[in-house]
Amino acid sequence: MQMWLVVPVLTWLGVISIFDLRKREIPHSAWVIIPLAAAMIYRLFAGEWQLVILAALVALVSERQRLADWSKLPLEGWSIWIPPLVLLVYWGLLANPIGALAIVGFWLAWELHAWGGADAVASISLALIWPELSFVLSLLGVHLAAAVGATAYALLREHRWRLHSLPGLPLLLATVITFLITHGVAG
Repeated sequence: MQMWLVVPVLTWLGVISIFDLRKREIPHSAWVIIPLAAAMIYRLFAGEWQLVILAALVALVSERQRLADWSKLPLEGWSIWIPPLVLLVYWGLLANPIGALAIVGFWLAWELHAWGGADAVASISLALIWPELSFVLSLLGVHLAAAVGATAYALLREHRWRLHSLPGLPLLLATVITFLITHGVAG
């Protein structure tokens, strides 16, 4: 893992995490769209164009209503998107199963309203940079620790169990730090 890649990723996640902690949103979608484009270029040069095309398609599908409004074409329905999604998920699974499942999973988390859009786009960007099991396990571990910690805090402090809504971007920053520590920054 090269430092030229690690430093910008940590800086970017640090800045957007501050926005997420302060206002629970980022000031402009460019804060995640530009890094997504950069991650796509990086993955393209790494030779896994299937993941790049899959990420581009899920980004388009996420904007299907805007595309329909802009183009005046019937693009808001799922019927037009399912065939290319199935094909690109298949190609992605052949190229890199972990990366393809991560991209689809992060996108579905947004589509199902479990995550915010910035969280999903940032996660997809990170999955394009590190499409490997150790990254996904770091993400799951950090999110599990945060959920257990927030629940334990509520039980001890408020004497009740409740669901928590935690800012996702700082958790992604913690995920990358955990991944770098366990995977090795120079490894």
